[in-house]
Amino acid sequence: MIKKIIFSLVIFISIELVAQRPGGSGGGILPEGIVKGVISDSHSGKPMEYANIVLFNVRDSSMVTGGVTANDGSFELEKIPFGRFYLEIYFIGFNRLTIGDIRVTPNNKLVNLGLIKLDPAMQSLEAVEVTAEKQHIEFQIDKKVVNVSQDLMAQGGTAVNALENTPSVTVDVNGDVSLRGSSNFLVLVDGRPSVLQGSDALQQIPASNIDRIEIITNPSAKFDPDGSAGIINVILKQKKESGVNGIFNLSVGTKKKFNTDFLLNYRQGKFNFFAGAGYRDFNSGGRRKSIQEAYLNDTTRYLFSAGDRKMHRTGYNLRGGIEYFMTDKTYLSFNGEYGEFDFSHGFTSHQEEYTSPESLKRNLLTQNNSTRERAYYRLSLNSQHKFDEKGQQIEVMVNYSDNTNNSFEDQSESLTDENWQIIDPNPYKIKTLEPGEGTNWRFKVDYVNPLSEKAKLEAGYQARIEQSKDDYDFMFWDMLINEWIENPLYSNKMEFDNDIHSIYGIYSDQTKKFGYQVGLRTEYNYRRIINLKSETPALIDRWDFFPTLHLSKTFDNNDQIQASYTRRINRPRGWSLDPFVMYIDAYNRRRGNPNLKPELTDSYELAFQKRKWGSLFSFEAYYRYTTDKITRIRTLESDGTFLYTFENVNNDYSLGTELMVNTSLWKWFELNVTGNLFHYRIKGDLEGNMVDNESMNWNIRTNAMFKLPHDFRLQINTSYNGPSITAQGTMEGFFMSSIALRKELFDRKLSISASMQDILKTAKWENTSSGIGFYSKDIMKPDFRFLMFNLSYKINNYKRHRFNDQPEMQNTDMNVDDF
Repeated sequence: MIKKIIFSLVIFISIELVAQRPGGSGGGILPEGIVKGVISDSHSGKPMEYANIVLFNVRDSSMVTGGVTANDGSFELEKIPFGRFYLEIYFIGFNRLTIGDIRVTPNNKLVNLGLIKLDPAMQSLEAVEVTAEKQHIEFQIDKKVVNVSQDLMAQGGTAVNALENTPSVTVDVNGDVSLRGSSNFLVLVDGRPSVLQGSDALQQIPASNIDRIEIITNPSAKFDPDGSAGIINVILKQKKESGVNGIFNLSVGTKKKFNTDFLLNYRQGKFNFFAGAGYRDFNSGGRRKSIQEAYLNDTTRYLFSAGDRKMHRTGYNLRGGIEYFMTDKTYLSFNGEYGEFDFSHGFTSHQEEYTSPESLKRNLLTQNNSTRERAYYRLSLNSQHKFDEKGQQIEVMVNYSDNTNNSFEDQSESLTDENWQIIDPNPYKIKTLEPGEGTNWRFKVDYVNPLSEKAKLEAGYQARIEQSKDDYDFMFWDMLINEWIENPLYSNKMEFDNDIHSIYGIYSDQTKKFGYQVGLRTEYNYRRIINLKSETPALIDRWDFFPTLHLSKTFDNNDQIQASYTRRINRPRGWSLDPFVMYIDAYNRRRGNPNLKPELTDSYELAFQKRKWGSLFSFEAYYRYTTDKITRIRTLESDGTFLYTFENVNNDYSLGTELMVNTSLWKWFELNVTGNLFHYRIKGDLEGNMVDNESMNWNIRTNAMFKLPHDFRLQINTSYNGPSITAQGTMEGFFMSSIALRKELFDRKLSISASMQDILKTAKWENTSSGIGFYSKDIMKPDFRFLMFNLSYKINNYKRHRFNDQPEMQNTDMNVDDF
């Protein structure tokens, strides 16, 4: 970075000296021409920011002018005199490139060199291949990019672990992911919707299979508007070079943790084949305590509970595909995925219940065991065709997914003495069975038509057809006949149909320093819920409109400011719509609300990035306003049980700022510090009572990377999430830290590493809630400290590159001209 800054200063001073020559540099000829182009990495295809551009006169090799590329890789040299020139392009870690025979004449004043590709420089240093490295986190004009391979902590984990030290993202002690404080985000895998949703989807993707993760908080109208917080797009590894290559990963951890996966690729001529598989077996646990107070007329019931919980995740996935490059303009691919996973949860607790003033007391030993099994598969057909006109193209995607799931839960409750010895030989026992299945069809067409050199029009259509069926069977153990008996009061069947048809249009243009994009997406939604216990189905038949606006301004020093506005939607899920009462345990019930309306969020962002002193400074301000906020409500029933339901009772507001500094103080040390500060307010009417809660929330995280001798790397991460509020209570903050060490061997073909999570054992989740007639507090202390040992081997020195003739199929990569 220092070398680039010094080199840029030399160019700038030289340009100033040239500009001050008497009569100008063209021997008295008025400068009138323009030389322009775009620089990109020949391997990744990504635009190269801050590449140095110098224009020389062929006659005497004197420098005429120069500059550096913008963050979209573009450059434009103005006021060029008529004559013959050659251009040199420099960038640290890449081969120098010279372009000759550039002619600027009265009949050819504008010289457009088009797309120019630079090759990474590779040199042998003590038998070790040295190439330019990616940063762990990259800021692009429309998104943040997390390069997972640069994060030692993620090795042996999942996509959730890769996101733990990422701007805009927080991960709680349960592994649940939030994007700027909201769990309502859309998960894409290679630009396609995941079969699973939210944190469940991210928990199933091994980090070793991931090339990068894109975080898009204000997407354009091209993307699905689902997820009020934005989009998390996971790009999987896939090799594109000729021959056979691949990668194998193995991870073993303390406390019964195991993970392995592989990916193989074979390319021959116009065909590319790939296949991969992964298996994961992960155990975890912790301790949980809770306090509940229920105020029933003149009596208060107290319930104290404490116990240990155990969790076990296991599963495997298979994926493969074929790609056919028919011509240099037409691309066709077919790929599929199949997977199964189980998640089991066991909780044994000691409960102490008593009432006041009667002082009735009893001790209970409760056991709760649940298992969720899921199998899924996905098939996808994709095609892209580029027309003769540069930039004009059409993409078609057909995607089908199918999933089946079975959930089982059994509970037992035994009366004990004060020493927790069972005194009742006939415990109260119940169990629930929840089989279900669902299908999802998706058809999508995207078209791009360039109207001029920088202006373009985009349009598309998408159809989503979703269907699901779910059963819920509740049974209790009859001690008299020793059989399980179904209880029809808590048993039900539900069918869910959801059709969404979308069309969108986007117009974008760009001048020398200013760019803009205007878009509109329109969606028609028809939703039907059929409940066995309801005579009439619950219907939604509505249109929604989602405008988007993106602006960008580039300053003379290449600093850039961006502003954007989007509207997003969060549609309620099936289980929150089912109106029948579901039994949770002896003290809790749950009921959905078929009349729930979707949340609508208006999101505004302002971003500024500056490079100075070898560092990157990023500042983002954002404001989100959500109407018809879906809120989980807990009420105390007349029989002393709690009922959880859902209502559109609130609006919420988030106003915040996100700061990031990425600096390399020395060659052997890199530091990334990210902070997020936002004011959150939730306001509405809750059971006739006005709710108006607000809090100042914040989090900060650091990522320190040390480059040690002999190809060792040391990484230390810390994070703190401050307190926050909910509609009926508060959540306390928590601190976590982790450390990892990696060593590379055999020309970087073999990598071994070790990591430890929660070094100081500070991870803790604590929340309180209160309402009419109740107060509760929950504390959970997970057992997060464990060691993980990882091994990764590259077959034929696997790296993810793209051939120059291969079209980029990830439809989430927005072109910089969009802005």
